[in-house]
Amino acid sequence: KLSFKRFLADWESWTDLANQIDPCERQLFGADSSALDFCIVCAKWPERESCLKILHIMRTYGVHGGEQQLSQLFGANKNPTFKECFCFVFKDSSCEGLFSQRAPELETRVLTQREQKTGTAWPELYQLLPRLPILQFRLWRLLRGSNFDACIVHGFQAALVAWPLAFFMRNLPFVYVHRATKESTRWDSVFRVLYRPFKFVAGNSDAVMQSLAKYTQSEKLLTLNNGIDLHRFDERSKQRTEGLEAEVGGMTLIAVGRLIPHKGQSLLIQSMIKLAAEYPRLSLWIVGDGVERQNLSRLIKEARLHSRVILLGQRSDVPSLLNSAHIFVNASDREGMSNAVLEGMAASLPSVVADAPGVSECHISGVTGLVVDRTPDGLVKGIRALLEDKKMAREMGRAARTRVEEMYSIEANRNAFYELYKRLQEN
Repeated sequence: KLSFKRFLADWESWTDLANQIDPCERQLFGADSSALDFCIVCAKWPERESCLKILHIMRTYGVHGGEQQLSQLFGANKNPTFKECFCFVFKDSSCEGLFSQRAPELETRVLTQREQKTGTAWPELYQLLPRLPILQFRLWRLLRGSNFDACIVHGFQAALVAWPLAFFMRNLPFVYVHRATKESTRWDSVFRVLYRPFKFVAGNSDAVMQSLAKYTQSEKLLTLNNGIDLHRFDERSKQRTEGLEAEVGGMTLIAVGRLIPHKGQSLLIQSMIKLAAEYPRLSLWIVGDGVERQNLSRLIKEARLHSRVILLGQRSDVPSLLNSAHIFVNASDREGMSNAVLEGMAASLPSVVADAPGVSECHISGVTGLVVDRTPDGLVKGIRALLEDKKMAREMGRAARTRVEEMYSIEANRNAFYELYKRLQEN
């Protein structure tokens, strides 16, 4: 049996033993293994002191912009000083697969094994509220049991789960990250209370950060811009697209995003209706899935554009699809910072994007793309300009790629999170 006195007398030999001991060999020490446990704790203590352990928590929705962004962020973590873990509010097999592929060393946890279907804001809230107490208890147990040093909370649903813990676990800093611009509503006072216990409140773009200013103190605000893993993006763009080829000699517009009302795919279809007769070899690919699919299908059928406007659904080969298209289009009325827009720029595509928070700031209008009014006529005007001036389109595509490399790389995004972790560590 291990002797605590002997352990103190020969620190190095016992810490070496503690690092090498196999848990299944504990039986060799009999019932009295407290000295062994203390030895292991002491051996691991220098590592504990030098490594900041951070838990990220989010209500995920499969494989979409925020999930894609975090998978790249975690995969790019090469700093042994910061160990990141991720917690799913609900079980999400699709997102788990994405994380295991892009960040294989990432530890993941799940608060509940129940799969939750994607819905609009209010139905989701009604489904979440009855489960909040048990989810909050499980998160508290996870934070206490695994000795995390900080908790990064992504999105409104995860904030509801973490809110009481952020109030009462005063020795553990909580940071809230929001990924969409917020508009003033009658619930503003509720959000002020919700954000109050968080040490920092961050937006994933300047537009988001500015929209959060009315809910918290200015010294708490910061920006964590999205980023693109350009090396991986370029490798994926070389892959062959499955079951789809752009028409030889034709021109293809491409839009990427969830099929939900504020993404504005219906405006893109209305723009195609106006352009169809003038450009008979012009087509539109719409990548993504969601609650608007049926309405969009009906609109396409009524316009008799089923051969020229194609709903591709959820795809895993988006970079290669972008590489096969000619112009990127986006009609969202708001974004956090659109990953789809950044990927269009990374693919060296000229872009026509509607003027909207979280979208416009990605581009320099007239240099990297055209920022237009969010109307069918505004979109038509921008698309027509690029179709008619191919030299301008090529120059915009090259400038867009350069801007992403300089401002929106995953390295820049990774460094922004490292700086946040250092601030938490200093405090």
